[in-house]
Amino acid sequence: MGGTNIKSGIVETSSGKVITRTSLPTQTPLGRKVIISNIKKSINGLMEYAKKRGIKIDTIGLGCPGTVNVQTGEIMGMIPNLPQLKNVNIKNEFKREFDVPIYIDNDANLMGLAEHKFGAAKGFKNCLFLTIGTGIGGGIILDGKIFRGSKYAGAEFGHTSIKYDGRKCRCGNIGCVESYAAAPAIGERTKSLLRKGRKSILINWLKGDLKKLSNKLIFEAFKKGDRLATQVVEEVSVFLGTAIASAVNLLNPEVVVIGGGVGEAGSKFIKIVDSQVKQRVNPSAADFKMKQARMGNDAGFIGAAILGQNLSINSPGH
Repeated sequence: MGGTNIKSGIVETSSGKVITRTSLPTQTPLGRKVIISNIKKSINGLMEYAKKRGIKIDTIGLGCPGTVNVQTGEIMGMIPNLPQLKNVNIKNEFKREFDVPIYIDNDANLMGLAEHKFGAAKGFKNCLFLTIGTGIGGGIILDGKIFRGSKYAGAEFGHTSIKYDGRKCRCGNIGCVESYAAAPAIGERTKSLLRKGRKSILINWLKGDLKKLSNKLIFEAFKKGDRLATQVVEEVSVFLGTAIASAVNLLNPEVVVIGGGVGEAGSKFIKIVDSQVKQRVNPSAADFKMKQARMGNDAGFIGAAILGQNLSINSPGH
């Protein structure tokens, strides 16, 4: 469940193979009932697909931004990119309709779970995961287990403050990295430079209509060496590098994995971010790998699919 889209699929949990996938708009501005209806529509579509093909569904897993109580299924506290779901018990919303066990966790935790079992972090015990899209989510695996914190609020990487007198974030804090490096911030920075008359191949691509600007186009321009796009990406890499370096100094992970829509920008982007981190990190913690996520946009729902197998209900801190 993202601020823009609901991505879902049917997954073979032993291998991580995606049997089918789908995506629906979240329609966040239309409110809680519409969002929940869209999630149900997505699940019902997959259940119908499974029924027609004789596929047995063992569990339903759900991923949501924000603080999620994995025991009760309640979305707690702040959820800046889906505020309509604050304090909603998602598990209760769905268990009335679907006769299989339902599990829910933070979306970045699930991305990390998928990458740890099947993807870029396979074989590592201590990992930091970032998913960068409409917001910036974080996931941590320590000694092979998801770390959620004492109240399920751990790993909120996007709300790490990197500027004490900076922009106000949607979470209410000041200077959060999400305010500078998530997809909306990247788009606004690019539009600002274009409005100032800066030259860019984006001008021809957009034909004067800034409403058509997307992060995908910005990163395409970056890959082609466009100066304006390169400036924006380099600025973003400084913000991300500053925040990641602090997290690396704190956690000393073996690997940092970057995914999500912005994370799909490619290896060139990952290398620039890695360079910024290496300039700032404690030398004793610098021996880590930075990787692009391998599971792509499927990572969240793959992690949701295997959550039931990996969730330790009796250990809320892990």
